[in-house]
Amino acid sequence: MSETTTEAAWSAFCDRLKAVGERIHEADFPSDPRSRAEGLRHLTRLTTYAVQWFVEFGDPDFPAFHRYDDDVVKWGGPNADNHYLRAKIDPKGTYRIRLDTRGLREVILSTPEGDMQLDRYRVFAERSLAELEVAPDGTLEVLLVPEAESNAGRSDGARNHVPLHPDVDHVLLRLYVTDWESDAAPSVTIERVGNEGRAAGPLSSARVAEGLDRAAEWVERSVVYWRNYLEQRRTDIGENRLTPPRSVPGGAADILYGGGWWHLAPGEGLLVECDRPEARYWSMQLYSTPWFESLDIANRVASLNGEQMQVDDDGRFRLVVSAEDPGIPNWLDTEGRESGLLSYRWIWARTVPVPTARAVPLASLRTELGKTTPAFGAAERRAQIEKRRAGITRRFRR
Repeated sequence: MSETTTEAAWSAFCDRLKAVGERIHEADFPSDPRSRAEGLRHLTRLTTYAVQWFVEFGDPDFPAFHRYDDDVVKWGGPNADNHYLRAKIDPKGTYRIRLDTRGLREVILSTPEGDMQLDRYRVFAERSLAELEVAPDGTLEVLLVPEAESNAGRSDGARNHVPLHPDVDHVLLRLYVTDWESDAAPSVTIERVGNEGRAAGPLSSARVAEGLDRAAEWVERSVVYWRNYLEQRRTDIGENRLTPPRSVPGGAADILYGGGWWHLAPGEGLLVECDRPEARYWSMQLYSTPWFESLDIANRVASLNGEQMQVDDDGRFRLVVSAEDPGIPNWLDTEGRESGLLSYRWIWARTVPVPTARAVPLASLRTELGKTTPAFGAAERRAQIEKRRAGITRRFRR
């Protein structure tokens, strides 16, 4: 590829990003100053992810795990308790994944095709930690093998052999960090079998140009897709009510999702009540719209999981979504937003209770709560947030 063509690829990439920025300012996106600022920041986050994914991590011959959807780079409604990793793979290749499971709460390994915003929803295989064979010293080795080879009756550690469908293009790991103070988020390695000890060849202009083209398409489609996705769901669900839990296309089979939109006047809170689910993992979390980003999970209480949630003596939990601190442990901070998305996850669940939600005046909240719901003062809130900051720093090695 000539230098002129390389320059053309870069110019086209920049022009397409400029057009996405202009698209965010059209009438079907929010026009208030905060949303405009968040929209441009969202574009920088999408661009950061897409360029890294399609250029830096785009070689299936020499793959490496790419961390995404953390406390900074966010898209697609990430779970605050997940450590997300993905690596490019070739379905005709064999790959070896290694990690140390000591202290690891749980992991879901998936082999998907593309992303929802690319209209590629399929997930071909999944394994949780209990479905894999861990060595006595806590180490785990998984082989990703072409589907034909996997079906040939291999018996050497067959539980740890994951078949690669011909249309798969990456492997995804969700590491669960439920106890932010002690659960491990270990490093994970991947290598293509046969390329051990080898080095990748020189970077080509063609690879960079292709990566920029694919990154631009991913950004273009992401911005509009998630806006339309959220708006349609808001129309279908309405406000200040929650849907029953269910699996979704493109998601893991063991994850049940539910949620709804809060829309609150000043001095109001959304009171959510539910029986505690019998599930290995469960949580509730807030997202911004139309960007589908998690709110500030480090410096505010924007999520709570089953380890962090206060459950009352009657086996139910009460949670309040509001801009003002309601003085109870289970508060999700809207960051002053009038509206947004509340989502919940029941994972590996034996019971699937359906939460109820209703807007209530914060001034009369105490009469609405269970008798055993404790008070939570300003000093306790600051300590709670300080633990969150420390947990984020620990997990993402900031």
